[in-house]
Amino acid sequence: MKVGILGGGQLGWMTVLEGRKLGHEFYVLDKSPNSPAARVADGWYPPNRAREFSDRCNVITYEFEHIDENVLSSLGKDTTPPLEVLRLKKSRILEKRFLLYHGYPVAPFEVLRTRELTQLELRKTLVAKAQSLGYDGKGQYVIESPEDLKPLLENHGPDEEFLVEEFVDFSAEVSLIGVRDYEGRVEMYPVSFNYHREGILLYNYAPYDTPLESRLKDIVSRLMEDLKVVGLLAVEFFITKEGEPLVNEFAPRPHNTGHYTLDGAYTSQFENLLRAITGLPLGSTDLKLPTGMVNLLGVSLEDFDVKELLSLPGVKLYWYGKEKRPKRKLGHVNVCGKSVEEVKEKMEVVLKSIYGEAYLGVE
Repeated sequence: MKVGILGGGQLGWMTVLEGRKLGHEFYVLDKSPNSPAARVADGWYPPNRAREFSDRCNVITYEFEHIDENVLSSLGKDTTPPLEVLRLKKSRILEKRFLLYHGYPVAPFEVLRTRELTQLELRKTLVAKAQSLGYDGKGQYVIESPEDLKPLLENHGPDEEFLVEEFVDFSAEVSLIGVRDYEGRVEMYPVSFNYHREGILLYNYAPYDTPLESRLKDIVSRLMEDLKVVGLLAVEFFITKEGEPLVNEFAPRPHNTGHYTLDGAYTSQFENLLRAITGLPLGSTDLKLPTGMVNLLGVSLEDFDVKELLSLPGVKLYWYGKEKRPKRKLGHVNVCGKSVEEVKEKMEVVLKSIYGEAYLGVE
């Protein structure tokens, strides 16, 4: 089958590499022929050839939400998951309103323009999130005092809309990834514990033991049904100090918190995405053994000892081949072990090897 991927980043790269096992052809639409996914695909198309790209493919999916509307309107067929979900994800405000309207637990929020933020009486710590292009910590501002508004006012116009939430004093951040086929059959990966630094995922591991697991799975299952998702849906949750889950956001595509499935699960998230959208039976989402992932943020291969890293049993390196920039996701390291504690110990060694003493300590 000929599979089209909108976006050429590392998520598409891993999707193509995993999909080779299934015998598919892959075509990537991206601005750059040197993007990670384009380099390993059977063909590359620039955005101005979107219709030609669409005609070439039997099914189209995406690895990135922020795709130009002109490109989407030029496609000759729908995507899987559907374009309605993609357009919902292009706006944090629409996403959160959808969740609230359908009865999902979310933090209290309101929608305010930039100029309205300056008139707030700050009785509580707030988090202001730009409506669009707000991933990996971008466009997010923690506001505790009027001073904290300065960078927001410098970067955004007076009438730009923000999703403004009360800061959630959570006990844990977790995520759950589900996969759903055309007949509505659903499989779930285990809950993972996630640790973010400056709004960017630094590491995660699974399984994460929580009494909320069945409740989280119910939320993800219902959300896939409400969104009519065929493919993957990753949902990030805050667990409050009172033990209640709040949906932070969802992603209808492969997700950074699911990279561990490449080595820890019987079927990776990328292979299961392709199984779902091409009509193949879903693969097992069970873990072969406990596993975790460490992101390589803003570091090149010359910045750490690769030989030392790979001498650790159960460690695998994934390098995306992107240009080095501060905080950019340039690769990741997967870690497997006989127990969660062993995985966490190995991850501490990996973090120290890559980042030094400042990143010691895995929760």
